[in-house]
Amino acid sequence: MLMELTRDEIDDVLADQIVGRLGLVDGSTPYVVPISYAYRDGDIYAHSAQGRKLDALRSHPEVCFEVDDVSSVDDWRSVIAWGFFEQLVGADAREGLDILLDRFRPVFAEAGAEHPGAEIGMMRTLDIPRSASAGPDLGRPGSSAAVYRIRLETVTGRAERPR
Repeated sequence: MLMELTRDEIDDVLADQIVGRLGLVDGSTPYVVPISYAYRDGDIYAHSAQGRKLDALRSHPEVCFEVDDVSSVDDWRSVIAWGFFEQLVGADAREGLDILLDRFRPVFAEAGAEHPGAEIGMMRTLDIPRSASAGPDLGRPGSSAAVYRIRLETVTGRAERPR
């Protein structure tokens, strides 16, 4: 049976998943790319190396985000959201990175796998100092990567459950 998700159910789907699809516009071309993400307080947090995706986000910050939880062809939940890209810098970038790291540490622990280099690797990729304090240049446009937030403005969700 098809049904609409409540806002609480939408938040649960967004919080439970770790990979979603980001829809954006690259010039005049639609572009969809999977991203790993964390969801907190109605916003999506992610990071990316420099390249096509960040160039497109910076030039056209309005985006669409989709995530789903599929058990079978007749047992699934799906959320589509619309919002705006915001590159984070300095303390905001550090906070965004902490949100991402907090989300992914338990994922590796639940899988019974250690990923001891993940935090250091992410920090190196993002030009983040290893000290606990983040300088004002964290996430600067010239760095090798960026931490960003998608501020969601409109969300909708549907589900299908077996009868």
